[in-house]
Amino acid sequence: MADLFSSFKLKNKEIHNRLVYPPVVRFGLSKGDGFVTEENIESYKYMSSGEAGIVIVEATCISQNGRLRKNQLGIWGDEFIPGLSKIADAIHEKGSLALIQIHHAGIKTDKNSAAIENIFTASSFEDKDGVVIREASEAELEKVIEDFVNASKRAKAAGFDGVEIHGAHGYLISQFLSHNINKREDEYGKDKALLGKKVIKAVKENMDSDFIVGMRLGANEPDLKGGIEYAKTFEKAGVDYLHISSNFSTKEPEDMEIIDDEFSWIANLGFNIKKHVNIPVICVFGIDKPEMADEVIKKGYADFAASAKGLLCDPMWLSKYKTGDKINPCLKCRVCSFYSEDKPCPARKKAGIVTP
Repeated sequence: MADLFSSFKLKNKEIHNRLVYPPVVRFGLSKGDGFVTEENIESYKYMSSGEAGIVIVEATCISQNGRLRKNQLGIWGDEFIPGLSKIADAIHEKGSLALIQIHHAGIKTDKNSAAIENIFTASSFEDKDGVVIREASEAELEKVIEDFVNASKRAKAAGFDGVEIHGAHGYLISQFLSHNINKREDEYGKDKALLGKKVIKAVKENMDSDFIVGMRLGANEPDLKGGIEYAKTFEKAGVDYLHISSNFSTKEPEDMEIIDDEFSWIANLGFNIKKHVNIPVICVFGIDKPEMADEVIKKGYADFAASAKGLLCDPMWLSKYKTGDKINPCLKCRVCSFYSEDKPCPARKKAGIVTP
């Protein structure tokens, strides 16, 4: 029976355990030009020290006009490769698989980073600020696909083992998956998964067969049934794994099947998707104890368990679980300090840990 410490082969890569450090954006470490800083490198060195099987670098933008925040890491030009390669090296140093999440914010693009006329989404939509964001042209979507391909090439050049295409959390690809946003009457409206499929196909065609192409999928759009269909569609398109989360909507779908009520409904989304696809599935959200991650694998709920806050508070989570040493637990702050303003983490501070 597999457990959290079991190895797993993905493509030709041997992954030494089933724990994943998921993409956590550290806005406070970047300087606003998209380049990797020494603080970014030190942060990934620290987060890789616990030897999670997979470390996924935070959402890194494929277009200067598609950034969620001005101080988001960039991969829209070759000039970013040297800095990103230092992060890939830091992750590989401990034997972890190094992936990088590539991303376009679409409607969520920061208006301080791009002129309003350069921001687009699936179809004309009024955002939370009351600003109407225009519909993307087909030519712009072709450019988006090209940008994803070029970002993947740069990730490969920087030494990453693969990319994770961001198709969740209300960003551009997930906006096309959304029935509330995508009202187009062309082929991208008739087939809401088309942009995602084209991105996957183009990236796969332009990369060698060993390069891993995963997708983070919001599987609650418009409901669980719809999420399952999207998962099957992207599996058929050739994606190598699925990392399941929520979409533009952050609400639990009405047809949600809770397989195990010890876990969050988002983790249960992953459990449901696992039953309907034949590619590896990563589940995430609320898995803040190693016993929970271990149970995910032992019960076959998913192939990998991701923990952000658990590892942020103690990257030695896995080895301490193995030896029975005391783990520095997440204190469940209402707003995670790491994500919001990069304030000192109270859990680390309480334990007297000084870290990046």
